[in-house]
Amino acid sequence: MDNIQKAVGKAFFQGYGLMFKYHKIETGEHQQRMLLTVSDIKYNSDDEILVGGCINTDGDYRQFFLENMMSVKPFNFVSID
Repeated sequence: MDNIQKAVGKAFFQGYGLMFKYHKIETGEHQQRMLLTVSDIKYNSDDEILVGGCINTDGDYRQFFLENMMSVKPFNFVSID
């Protein structure tokens, strides 16, 4: 298990968020992305691992390919609403 998988697993099982760089295949660019929560980890029909969760406090959901994630850092998000 590599460090990216360990960070994603820690975020999923301990309720942390993730900060990471994401490589967009279509454009070739790297974007800084964030998941405030990691709510699911699953395989798609092509046996690729998808990491899904909320990207903001409004509850907007996104999925990211694990293989395109780099520099993954778990963090503990605290809402002060």
